[in-house]
Amino acid sequence: MNTKALMSSALIILLLLFSMGIYFYNSHKAGGNKTELDSVLIREHSYILGDENAKVTVVEFFDPACPACVAKAPAVARLPELYNSQVRVVYRSLALHNGSEVILSLMEAAKVQGKYKEASAAFNAYYGSWFSNNQVNSFIAWNVLERTGTDMEKVRTFLDENQSAIDSMLRQNMEDATALGVNATPTFFVNGVKVEQNELIRTIENEIIKANGSEK
Repeated sequence: MNTKALMSSALIILLLLFSMGIYFYNSHKAGGNKTELDSVLIREHSYILGDENAKVTVVEFFDPACPACVAKAPAVARLPELYNSQVRVVYRSLALHNGSEVILSLMEAAKVQGKYKEASAAFNAYYGSWFSNNQVNSFIAWNVLERTGTDMEKVRTFLDENQSAIDSMLRQNMEDATALGVNATPTFFVNGVKVEQNELIRTIENEIIKANGSEK
């Protein structure tokens, strides 16, 4: 083999090694990003509706004072039942509207009493009462929560002792939303991928088909 041919062969080998290195680096990087993405999408404090072993995870960033969130809330809450526990919903709260943190604090207080779902449904049902002129009426909001059978004395005690922790949680949610490019509510992710609202059901069903197909 002459010198020119030898140099050509060496160059080809170097290019192959370089390409393989890039491939494995990107594969590793992608895996790391996936893990990091999961940790940002779902936090320990997130409220989860549905089977923890569901094939499809829908993450919703929502604001209780957001009219679009309120309109979609009943349909989103029905997803686990609609798809026979193949779907779970992870709720991530954002205080984007004036006074939303008041409602979200009350929902956290309800959660420790096992009343988060009921509180969410009540705040949606009476949305026009506690939120008007772009402001939250705290007095009415407390009355709405009381309708759910939540022990309001325990709510007061919980908020007195845990308000700073709730504020930290809301800041964490906002930081996660910023990192994920979420700037409006509702915003949905299906199995880690951000989807448009009008694509939510189609994406969920495609993910169910994909998951069931991989088990065969």
